[in-house]
Amino acid sequence: MGTFRVEEAIIYRDRVGAEIDREANLIEKMLTYVETPQYLRKHLFKMDPDLQYAGTLPPLRTPNHPDRQGPSSGLLRQGIVIQSGASSMIEAGFGNLVRIKSKLPIMKRITIRLTKDSPELEGEIVEPSGLTIYWGFRVARGNVSLSEIIRSKKFDLTISTSRKGTDVREVTPNLTQRWKSANRPLMVFGSPNDGVPEILSKSGMNVSDAMDFNVNTIPDQGVETVRTEEALWSSLAVLNVLESK
Repeated sequence: MGTFRVEEAIIYRDRVGAEIDREANLIEKMLTYVETPQYLRKHLFKMDPDLQYAGTLPPLRTPNHPDRQGPSSGLLRQGIVIQSGASSMIEAGFGNLVRIKSKLPIMKRITIRLTKDSPELEGEIVEPSGLTIYWGFRVARGNVSLSEIIRSKKFDLTISTSRKGTDVREVTPNLTQRWKSANRPLMVFGSPNDGVPEILSKSGMNVSDAMDFNVNTIPDQGVETVRTEEALWSSLAVLNVLESK
């Protein structure tokens, strides 16, 4: 998702039951682990059998997941609060803690900019929303259905992906225009068991009424079933091309 500058990954409930909750929790845990900079993982994640092989996952290499580098004024980093008092001490992967001149909750995760690199490290809090570079994605999970997310009206463009959807080539001009003007678009993917139309129908919603676009981003697919992770990559790649048109 980082490749295509996704800002938020939302995990929704497509069915009910203990097994579904366990699977959703695992997905949330894995995505959160991956999006956490490597130097913070030992502080934020305890020993967990679910994460036994998570270390084999490739690093994101997004700007908020930097290679090892020495501290210098102006550098941006994600960090967590290790000590708190009149000032707070932040672990930001430099070897030495960074002092922030404000009291912050212990273990709070923040973004900082270094303002001083000698004789000790000092920094200031930065709001990620104000940055001009891509700063990774958030993971959101609530006990909500897809229909509840759609009805929240938080998004100014909604796109669902489906094999039964309109060939994306047929709606490219209109979709391109809407995509470029959208401030908070939402792209929806189905589950391993059901597609988006089937999931919405369980809540009494019709996909054509609920979504601005219901598109097939892999027309003439050569396999019977496209997995969610495959659909995600292909669909985001299509939108990435539209943005450059």
